[in-house]
Amino acid sequence: MDFAELKRVADLVGERRGWSFDRMRAASDPAPWEYEDVVRRYLQPSSQVLDIGTGGGERFLALAPFFGTGLGVDVSPAMIEVAQENTPPDLVGKVSFAIMPAEELRVPDHAFDIVLNRHSVVHVDEIVRVLRPGGFFITQGVGSRNTQNICAIFGCNPGGEYVSDVGHRWGTASESRAAFEERGCAFVAQAEYDIRYWFLDVESLLFWLKAIPIPQDFEIERHWQQVDHILTEYQTPVGIDTNEHRELLIVRKLLGGQEQTAQCRFIVAKA
Repeated sequence: MDFAELKRVADLVGERRGWSFDRMRAASDPAPWEYEDVVRRYLQPSSQVLDIGTGGGERFLALAPFFGTGLGVDVSPAMIEVAQENTPPDLVGKVSFAIMPAEELRVPDHAFDIVLNRHSVVHVDEIVRVLRPGGFFITQGVGSRNTQNICAIFGCNPGGEYVSDVGHRWGTASESRAAFEERGCAFVAQAEYDIRYWFLDVESLLFWLKAIPIPQDFEIERHWQQVDHILTEYQTPVGIDTNEHRELLIVRKLLGGQEQTAQCRFIVAKA
C-alpha cells in the first residue's frame, strides 16, 4: 500500500481510549490459559483486591462480581478518568480507582488479599508490602518474543522501546519469581505460551501500532514504509501473521514467615 492509502486508514481507525482493544480484529491459535479465568480461581467474595496498572479498568471491572472490594491504580490520569467513567453505578463503592505509581503505592501495609498486575511493571518490594500474609500476587506479562517479526522491522522491543535505548521493561517471570522468593514468598505457578497470532485486517494492525505504540514514536508519516513491508512480507489468507508471547507468574506471601509451600489452586503446563 502507498503512503496516501495507509495514512487514510490510520486516520480512520482513531485513537485508543483507556486500555481497550475492542475495535481490533484478531485471531490466534488456542492459548493454554486466559488471564481472567486464572484470576477468578483465586478470588473470594470477601477478597480485597488491588489492580496495578489497571488502565481503563476494563478487566478489573469484569472481575468485580467475584471479589469483595477493589482498588485499581494507574500512573496515567487519563486512564483513571476512563476507568471511573467505565464504572457502572452498581459497582460504585465496591470498586474505586486512583492515580498512583506502582513503585510508590499510597496504601497501608498488608492491605490486600490479592494483588493483580497485567502487562505492567512489577515492583516486588511494594507488592510484598501491601499483601497480607497468605495473600496471592498474580501477574501476566508480555513476553520478550511478542510480535517478534513486527518488532524486528522497527528495531524495537515488544513494549515499543528501541532496543538500543532500554531493555525489555517488564523483565521476565523467572526474574520476578527469584525476587519474590528472596523476599520470603512462595512460588505457586509459572507458565508461558508463544502462539501464532493474526491481525485480520490493515485497520487492526494500524490501530495496534498506534495504541501501544510500536515503536514508541510511531507515526504513519515516518513509518509507512515499514508498515508496507509488514503487509508485503506477512499477509496470509488468514491475516497478517505474527506471534503472541505471554508469561504467567503466581506467588504467595507466606504466613508469619513459615517455610511452607503454597496450596496451589491452579497449575498450567508450560507451553
